[in-house]
Amino acid sequence: MRGGTKRVKRDSRDVYGGSTALRWPLAFALLIIMPSSFAFAQINHVETAATLLGQGKLDQAESEAHKALADPTTKPLALAMLGTIRLQEGKYPESTTLLNQALALNPHLVGARSSLGTAYVLQGKLDLAKQSFQEVLKLDPGKVDARFNLAKIEASQQHFQESLDLIAPIADKLKESDDGLLLLATNYGALGKNDQLLGLVQNWRQLPNPAPEASLDFGGILATSGLKTQAKEIIDDQETKLASNQSSSLAFALGRSYLALGDLDKAASNFQRALSISPDCAPCNQSLATIAEQQGNSEKALAYLIAAKKLDPNNPEILFEFGKVCLERNLLEDAVPALARAAELKPDQEQYVYVLGSAYVAKHDLPKAADLFGQLLQKHPHDAVLNYAIGSVYYLRAKYAEAEASLKESLRGKPDQVAAPYYLGLSYAAQGQDDLAVETFRNLLKSYPDHAPSYVKLGSILLRQHQYEEAQKDLERAVALDPNSVEGHYQLGLLLKRIGKTAESDEQFAESRKLESERRQQTDTHLRLLLPE
Repeated sequence: MRGGTKRVKRDSRDVYGGSTALRWPLAFALLIIMPSSFAFAQINHVETAATLLGQGKLDQAESEAHKALADPTTKPLALAMLGTIRLQEGKYPESTTLLNQALALNPHLVGARSSLGTAYVLQGKLDLAKQSFQEVLKLDPGKVDARFNLAKIEASQQHFQESLDLIAPIADKLKESDDGLLLLATNYGALGKNDQLLGLVQNWRQLPNPAPEASLDFGGILATSGLKTQAKEIIDDQETKLASNQSSSLAFALGRSYLALGDLDKAASNFQRALSISPDCAPCNQSLATIAEQQGNSEKALAYLIAAKKLDPNNPEILFEFGKVCLERNLLEDAVPALARAAELKPDQEQYVYVLGSAYVAKHDLPKAADLFGQLLQKHPHDAVLNYAIGSVYYLRAKYAEAEASLKESLRGKPDQVAAPYYLGLSYAAQGQDDLAVETFRNLLKSYPDHAPSYVKLGSILLRQHQYEEAQKDLERAVALDPNSVEGHYQLGLLLKRIGKTAESDEQFAESRKLESERRQQTDTHLRLLLPE
């Protein structure tokens, strides 16, 4: 596969590895521009241009191609050649225009159509690239490169079975190269076909000289698929070979592989090494943030994400991770714009939309949250998480009947959960249906006996019903489970006052006031953390 096409990375943002310098051996250059019936006797400017292109003499090749434009019989080939030259120069929009002009004059130029697909890939226009490669296969089903490229696109779009079906006729051939094995491994790993994935390990060991980054990607796929022993063998081997290598991209790839393996220390060490080689490496900072999050250090994660965001301010993944951590830390003024921008850049990423909706809930902008959750529900009307989300928003907007309906729908989809029955109990209580609320909270606590908020709400309802003994047990259990519960201490204080234990009641009220004050101070500190200096 090497030579005609670039190896596919598993990252769907970078289908062809991000390089703009494509190398085209002479035989492949001729294949791109010339129909199979082109006779040797018809040597002309186009063939000369192809020879010069194969030698890397782009200016001379372009000059020869321009000479062929005047002849209508060679104009399509000349345009195809000029498009190929622009493709090699990294001028993708111009390449696309020239190749389309060539195909308008001669739709049967299979090689030009294949080059057009590559040009579209390198511009991120994957749907148009797919159409181009599909047309190639209609004209010539035996075109291995077009089939391979189309399968890579399908895999990058997470259409793994479609990708696997496409490469089925050439699977044996793919096992002879690292990029071919990597594509097979990507599909097998994503589809949970671990037996087939394990079978590729021996093929990989038999490769004469696989590229280091391909080896690390292959090891990463094995690791994320649970084949840790085989993955570690491949990744450790590459670490030994790359010990003195000063390539930032290879250090980053090694870090990513160790991250997949779950070795956070080695992953962090290699990401730091990549960052020391290339201080402008935004993915390095982003990956270090991922490790910090996994270690439970959101403040450290935020510092790395701030650095990544400065380096790549319009990267939707970085914006999303930054916004998500800000949301976790209650930095709402920073979270919402970042999440909104990420969702704007990638509107098809439903996770981005959902977390943005959650940020609007935290900011008490409930209409916007309801609108976002509603959009997602139109696509997935029975989704348990979405029905819970909009149900909780209905509750917060005092639309209790709507909340009840949505929360019951959520429980139909997923009976074993905490959040939906909790808000359902709150909705019953808000509608004055205390008996249903009590029953709901008690059932919830049977399954989740350590859910402190349910004890608080149950105790407060029983307090209203003058069931003081049972209410006291529930509220004392609540503050034992969550000593920082402001409402738990307050409700317990009310109960103790009701039963005449004034001194103990005052202690609970004092603790509630203290916790509330600390919470406000913490929120104020968080909100100031990211203000401009």
